[in-house]
Amino acid sequence: MSRLNLRSLAQVDWLLFGASSILVIVGLVALASVTIAKSPPEWSTFTRQLLFLALGVVLYVVAVLVDYRTLRGWSTAAYVAAAILLVGVLFFGTTIRNTTGWFVVAGVSFQPVEIVKVLWIIAFAAYLARYARAFDQWRHLGISGAFALGLIVLILRQPDLGSAVVVAGIYVGLLLTANVRMKQLILLFVLFIIAAVVSYMFLLQGYQKDRIRVLLDPGADPLNSGYNVTQAIIAVGSGQLFGRGFGQGTQSQLNFLPEQQTDFIFAVLAEEFGFLGVLVLLGSFAVLLTRTIVIARQSRDDFGAFLCTGISIGIAIHLLINVGMNMGLFPVTGIPLPFVSSGGSSLVASIIGLGLVQSVAVRRRSTG
Repeated sequence: MSRLNLRSLAQVDWLLFGASSILVIVGLVALASVTIAKSPPEWSTFTRQLLFLALGVVLYVVAVLVDYRTLRGWSTAAYVAAAILLVGVLFFGTTIRNTTGWFVVAGVSFQPVEIVKVLWIIAFAAYLARYARAFDQWRHLGISGAFALGLIVLILRQPDLGSAVVVAGIYVGLLLTANVRMKQLILLFVLFIIAAVVSYMFLLQGYQKDRIRVLLDPGADPLNSGYNVTQAIIAVGSGQLFGRGFGQGTQSQLNFLPEQQTDFIFAVLAEEFGFLGVLVLLGSFAVLLTRTIVIARQSRDDFGAFLCTGISIGIAIHLLINVGMNMGLFPVTGIPLPFVSSGGSSLVASIIGLGLVQSVAVRRRSTG
């Protein structure tokens, strides 16, 4: 095992670092724009985001310096920790916006499911690294599926539909990279449909069902369940090519657009910076995801490859769902836009994930 010192930080993938830095800066600009619209401006959320960013940077450095291969031996502990966090938040967590998914300590809230996503990637990547070539055997599909289902059920109990979809998506996405047979994929698809129907009937809350109905019929409830999506679509469309300018978005600045700092920060960016601003945002994500996949392919071992692939899948799912719900293509699920949306838990988890990818990048070039 190689032992790299602080010089390894200079060996990181700088395109990946640059793309993620642009996304963080874009998020801070959007958050500042929303903040100055208030009278008087309330900078507490912006300041909190900076503090979590500082914490994320520290953990990023730690993740780069620590050899990612040591995590493989801790994969079981990672899964157990994820399960404990999800069970703990159900009993001791705080309910915010109808979801019991936060720990609040000394006035600071923390959403453990964001860290759980990273722990799940570590655990499943290690499992795949050991058994990927044997996944044509039904028992490995059953065992890994049971592990995934355990986390998904606990997340749905909060209830947090969006995060449950992310965990399921990471499972299916990584599974496609293993030696899975077509009939196994067909079975998974059938089970997914059954699980979706059962979840809709027995696990989803009334407001979540309303959001799905609004997706199918946007005009069904424009002043209540469909209000958020309607305002987001108006904001996105009004930005046109160049946008209205920093702090000049009518939907966001006049508070027509709800959850501006979190769920609908993409709509704020689209309204104030237009198509060109969205192009910068999506271009940065494209570079980030491309470099992550390249690093996965160049990894010296299967665990590193699966680890990077899982992190890229998680980011891609968040991006797809968040942008989709801002444009009325997906139901509103509370999924943040990675590196951009306000929320310390999401920001720290995303940065840790990239730190692990950089750990793989540094060691693909090492000789140890």
